[in-house]
Amino acid sequence: MRAQNFRGNVFVANLPPEISDEQLAEAFDAFGIVLSATVAHDPETGKRLRYGFVDIATERAAKLAVASMNGAAIDGYNLDVRISERPVTAKKPRTAGAPQRSPRRVMPRPGDGGDERPGTFTPRPQPRKQPTFQVERRALPRRSG
Repeated sequence: MRAQNFRGNVFVANLPPEISDEQLAEAFDAFGIVLSATVAHDPETGKRLRYGFVDIATERAAKLAVASMNGAAIDGYNLDVRISERPVTAKKPRTAGAPQRSPRRVMPRPGDGGDERPGTFTPRPQPRKQPTFQVERRALPRRSG
């Protein structure tokens, strides 16, 4: 599955200044199912920036869209379309105080040829608990035919 903070699998640059998310989605709709299309906004002014991300359902459709739309013109602007690279996230280093998992211990099975020594653990099957409900059994009505 994709990470939730991942914005899309196709990066689109050099967009017309007034393009909407819907227009961006419609431009890529011919190549496959567009899950989302977002034009980036300046966080301070709210003004649309000239790049965005399109999330296309399959990798094959995304590659086809990149091959077809790279260099295509929308409202006189030649698009720069590329496969978006996922942001690289560094793995958190283990802290010194974090507990580490101990390796799994394998217990010998009874009857494996090992001698039964006093003090060794032998697992025993636990008795089944009775269900807390009762099933009412009745005869089914017979069809007359």
